[in-house]
Amino acid sequence: MTFTIWFMGRPASGKSTLAKRVDNYLRDESVPIENLDGDEIRQNLHPDLGFTREDRSLNNRRTAFICNLLNRNGIAVVNAMITPFRDSQQTAREIVEQSGDFVLIYVKCSVDECEKRDPKGLYEQARNGKIENFTGINHPFEEPHNPDIVVDTEAETPKESFEHVREEIHERGLLETTMAREYNFDLSHSDEQAIKERLQDLGYIN
Repeated sequence: MTFTIWFMGRPASGKSTLAKRVDNYLRDESVPIENLDGDEIRQNLHPDLGFTREDRSLNNRRTAFICNLLNRNGIAVVNAMITPFRDSQQTAREIVEQSGDFVLIYVKCSVDECEKRDPKGLYEQARNGKIENFTGINHPFEEPHNPDIVVDTEAETPKESFEHVREEIHERGLLETTMAREYNFDLSHSDEQAIKERLQDLGYIN
């Protein structure tokens, strides 16, 4: 069984930055992985969807199904997506856990701080009425009741947030499970005996 690490939080909270750091780390650990960025998923796979509650929920559900398919085929997933509604957070968990472990990480950051660091000026446009259904301004954001991990990017540096996630990954045994699968070879009894005999001839075992 493999896993999906699902980063959720307000726009400009640092989800994608943290997801990329974790993605790079897992690749260095030789974990087969895909990084699904919410903006890229929308643009390339779900261009038909808007930003109503219904469309956001459908976008989250479709993405969870993609994670399920990748996990089913032995590929871990890192995903960064706002996921503003608790029912969507739970639905994503239920879909992914059919094939792998699901780790919901709440990237916590206040609206004021997100607006300060917003590189696209979207918060300002939403406040001026130029963007409808913008999370945290004119559209709701529901903090998760029971996230698996919380990182406070307003209080922590990006490095500190990454180290927090990295430690949790190891404590949860996610890499051990993945490595065990990678090195799980099916050998017949005769194959095992041949290997043992060869090791004995070489003096590695008695």
